[in-house]
Amino acid sequence: MIGLGAAGSAALFHVARTGATVLGIDRFVCPHTHGSTHSESRIIRKSYSEGPQYLPLLNRAYTLWSELENASATKLMYLGGCLNIGRPDSEMVRAAQKTAIAGNTRHLLLSSDEVNQRYPGYRIQSDQIALVDLEAGYIQPELCVRTHLRRAAMHGAQCQFGTPVLSCRAQQGRVIVKTDLDTFEAPRVIVTAGAWMRDFASVPLMVERVTNSWFTPTGSHFTPAQCPPFILEDATGLKSYGCPDLGNGIKVGLHYAGQVVTHPKEINRKVGLEDEARARGVLEKVMPEAAGVCRKTTVCIYSNTPDKHYLIDRMYGDDEHVIVGSACSGHGFKASSAVGESLAALALDKPAPVDLSPFKWRWPTKT
Repeated sequence: MIGLGAAGSAALFHVARTGATVLGIDRFVCPHTHGSTHSESRIIRKSYSEGPQYLPLLNRAYTLWSELENASATKLMYLGGCLNIGRPDSEMVRAAQKTAIAGNTRHLLLSSDEVNQRYPGYRIQSDQIALVDLEAGYIQPELCVRTHLRRAAMHGAQCQFGTPVLSCRAQQGRVIVKTDLDTFEAPRVIVTAGAWMRDFASVPLMVERVTNSWFTPTGSHFTPAQCPPFILEDATGLKSYGCPDLGNGIKVGLHYAGQVVTHPKEINRKVGLEDEARARGVLEKVMPEAAGVCRKTTVCIYSNTPDKHYLIDRMYGDDEHVIVGSACSGHGFKASSAVGESLAALALDKPAPVDLSPFKWRWPTKT
């Protein structure tokens, strides 16, 4: 297993729980802040504007997160709703409503006045509406990764952290993985390396720099009980998101609006005033009393497939012994428990728990 972030730690756990021998390798000590799996909170939802094809995977993910909570006696999910905000003709709001209806997800469609009365921290504009996913909320990424890794170790999984993988190649029905200290051979390798995926597998990913900022609210009403997360699509089609104050301030970021490069080594890790200003501009549109002092801004990475959908499959062509999981494109954490389970099933030649056909390899040649 190469990469032990969201999907990788989950896959490690699901392989280990079958009794199979499994080794996980990561270039960093997990969880860490160098990739995609960090930043305190991530939105989890079923009113999915990305499409109803995600519903089986999302439903399974909810079940698996609950099972992990119960098995570990650790609270991971907080389900108090999520607002999808936009104009009545917003493509994002309409798509979220379509998926909510298809999945029988409990939801409300509220006017701006109804939103502002129901959630006092919000001040959305008069020409906007909100679809409220009542089954949504937020989940804690670092704690989820730690919990999956801990449970995997209890089932016998071994891990090597701080160990960059130098190469991964299929050869005569086996896969050979080399680090600077060791060479490993296995019948299957799962690659969930996120932004580093292209170092080991011919997956056509583009790496995007995004930032998250935390602001100290100047008013009240911003606790999780009063202020559910939001996803906003403005009049130009720009998307952004935010999560409630968990003690470090209101979190906000922009979606698909960052610098795109081909490799994470090209990512600008420094944050500037322009990053803070863009995030503050989002808050001023939806909850102006939350746009107080900026406490911090961090860099996160999206690993985008060409169509922005997940990839959960065997490698294209002759490398079927390499299983690839790129469940990212900026919307992957919520489903990572189910993605990990599906990757484990593929690696162990077992039936997938859910329909993976929407997430198969769909590019005609290697890139």
